[in-house]
Amino acid sequence: MMKGLRTFLYELKYAFLQMKRHIMLCFSAISAIGITLLLIGSILIIGLHVNYFSNDVQKDLSIHVILNEDIDDETAISSIQSEISKLKNVSKVEVSSKDDELELMIKEKGDAFKAYRGETNPLSNAFFVYVKNASSIRKTSAQIQKIDGVSSTAFGGDSVTSLVDMLNMIQKIGLGIVALLILLSLYLIYNTIRTTIDSRSDEIIIMRTVGATNGFISNPFIVEGIFIGLLGSIIPYLLVHFGYEKLYESLGGKLFTPMFALFKPSTISFQVGLSIILVGALIGGFASLFAARKYLKMKR
Repeated sequence: MMKGLRTFLYELKYAFLQMKRHIMLCFSAISAIGITLLLIGSILIIGLHVNYFSNDVQKDLSIHVILNEDIDDETAISSIQSEISKLKNVSKVEVSSKDDELELMIKEKGDAFKAYRGETNPLSNAFFVYVKNASSIRKTSAQIQKIDGVSSTAFGGDSVTSLVDMLNMIQKIGLGIVALLILLSLYLIYNTIRTTIDSRSDEIIIMRTVGATNGFISNPFIVEGIFIGLLGSIIPYLLVHFGYEKLYESLGGKLFTPMFALFKPSTISFQVGLSIILVGALIGGFASLFAARKYLKMKR
């Protein structure tokens, strides 16, 4: 255990020593990864909200299925409900009796329709069908329309599906940008560590001569990369933590309407802030590992 502790302290000592020797190069890498992590954090915040908004819109999106007038007994209604439930994109089917339909009409169009309550109700029984994937709602509606006993179907229309498609597209673009930014960060730290390794080439040759393993040689560089990543994540974390809190307060916790409620600052601080720190450390560690292994492989 003492040997392991001494090795770890050695790795820390040399990591800090190399960072001190190449302070400007490390500062440049820390600044670059800081800007990159801030962009990643911003995109993650946008992505979380887009995903939340998209799920919220899809959750309430349904197909209104009107049955034929002669479908009035529970057996027939249950049979059609069961058939609709078997469709691949259907998540839930709720029965809306003709009385329920009338009450909805009264609520939407006014008290004049109260006169149709009771035996004079001219409406048919119906369903509200909720779907798993909003982008396929038109196809699902067409499938339901073909079922015997179904008179007509209706849903939110192209405006709602277009909104969902747009939100999904924003998510995909955001993921693509994050992937590019991570690759850029890997490249920046890789070059920093590679330069550090090159400056110690004579020392590495001596260490190899006396029998040092590749792991013993490369570990200090990996520690250095992790430190660069962690130091680069501090300012982005603070900006996300305090910046989002100010934004949340200025917007009153919502984006334009209560429908688009924002995540609480504590949630963003934990999820996005932790992600920034973790991504910074991982990028630094992996970039340094690649640089050290490639160098040691070339100099065998």
